[in-house]
Amino acid sequence: MTTAGDEAKRLGRAVVFVHQHGHKITDPHVRAEIETLLLTGKAMDFAARLKGHQTFLSLTHELIQRYARFAGLGSLELSNTVLPSLKQAGLVDYSLNAQGKILGMDEYIGVSGTVAEQTVRLLNVLSPQKSDLAFLHSVEIGAIAPLAESAHLQQIVRRGFDDAEAASALKLARAVGINLSVPSAELNEAVIYSPYVWGTKQLSLAKFLSELPPNERDTLLGMSEQVLSTPGIHMSKLVAPESVIRSARNAGLIQAASVQSSSGVNSTYVFSPLLEAEDNLCATTEAFHLRKLFVAHILFGHEKAKAGGGTIYSPSVLVNALIKRGSVGPATNIGTDYHLLEAAGVVAVETTPNDRAFLRLIKPEIAEAGLDWIQRITDASGPAELTLSQRPAKFQKPEDMRSADSNGAANEVMVASINELRKEMQRAARRDDPWS
Repeated sequence: MTTAGDEAKRLGRAVVFVHQHGHKITDPHVRAEIETLLLTGKAMDFAARLKGHQTFLSLTHELIQRYARFAGLGSLELSNTVLPSLKQAGLVDYSLNAQGKILGMDEYIGVSGTVAEQTVRLLNVLSPQKSDLAFLHSVEIGAIAPLAESAHLQQIVRRGFDDAEAASALKLARAVGINLSVPSAELNEAVIYSPYVWGTKQLSLAKFLSELPPNERDTLLGMSEQVLSTPGIHMSKLVAPESVIRSARNAGLIQAASVQSSSGVNSTYVFSPLLEAEDNLCATTEAFHLRKLFVAHILFGHEKAKAGGGTIYSPSVLVNALIKRGSVGPATNIGTDYHLLEAAGVVAVETTPNDRAFLRLIKPEIAEAGLDWIQRITDASGPAELTLSQRPAKFQKPEDMRSADSNGAANEVMVASINELRKEMQRAARRDDPWS
């Protein structure tokens, strides 16, 4: 598969969309059908967590293993398939000792191309079947614009597939729920779309709104303006009825992400959908939701962090300092409130003997990209609001907001795993690698 420019970036993001949807695909036959795409998504999730460590921290064997687990990769899959494929694709280079332990690793994530482009490069290394590619193009087309089913199929055919391959790809995409459909009496056929449809230039939001009934149009327009002007706005501040908000979320007009505290209380923030033109300019892709994760945690530190443990007085000042200095601290709350950002490889937490900690920035581009959102949401006129009462324990991505459940036991496992990850981070910072 050869692709170039924006097409490669769209296809790469489509792989990530499949990955984000993957845990909802429970039929083993269907999972087997798109095994290569699911593995590519997990591998790039893992790779995205590694990004930036070459500059700030050594990637030790244990650190790499723990990031792999957070991405859903076991040791056998990692060592036998993922690492060799990432190496062949030019995303990493590493050496092993006689026992198969990783002695050292260099990562080139986002260096030789954007993460989306490198995703396509990795997919090629994993040798996808033609059916995989047809399915992926159906996902990508669904994210470009809502089309009549016949037009959607024509677009797949134009990308080099026959009619039967196109029909099979669309059938599979609908079966797993990544492409949705609604009946159209005017067209006398179904309209195919994906929840990512609104992040494109091909479909004008103004055109969509102009075709709605006046009352609904005004409500959606006002809500859209809110989300665009204050990304990260708390959902309770949206000027729309709950039914309209729910419909907008399901259609992909807005993206809702939730941070869940250790007490089980959720706080939900709303963002404008992924803008393809902006995402094409970034080395990373917001399809992994790292900027949303970062912004939600900084807002939490500003509004609801435990008093006396290091509350963030000014989020924009704090993030600016983090970007310029590379670390901030010490503060007690740093050691308890940033588990999820650590698991994503965005930051590292370095603890001190007196239970205070420093926050080290691993991915400056995420902080830089989130700063504009933070400045808008925390401006004097911004409607920032949080309802959390304890530290963040779970991040619910927009894809999961319809069906996510609280699981206290899983949260405990996550926190314990993060603590081990942090210890390995500190060993890596001291270049104290037990495998060298």
